[in-house]
Amino acid sequence: MPTEIILDVHDMQPPAPMEVAMDALQKLKDGEYIKMIHRMQPFPLYNILYDNGFQYKVITGTTSAFDIYIWKANDKASAQAIKNIISG
Repeated sequence: MPTEIILDVHDMQPPAPMEVAMDALQKLKDGEYIKMIHRMQPFPLYNILYDNGFQYKVITGTTSAFDIYIWKANDKASAQAIKNIISG
């Protein structure tokens, strides 16, 4: 089962959320995914993700406005885990 890494950045001011995300992305291993809890959609991050081999899915958050799930595009186990979480 993939490991969830939680990044709660909803109280941080820019550019801290981007810095935290970039640091976590550099450390992300196969079998791990990120759940980013954010008060807004980090649109600049989305382009960076696609350009660097990551996928993401945004849903309405439970503790803040958005939950953003991020995983390596080739990590099928993490993609399936996120699909299961989102579909309930």
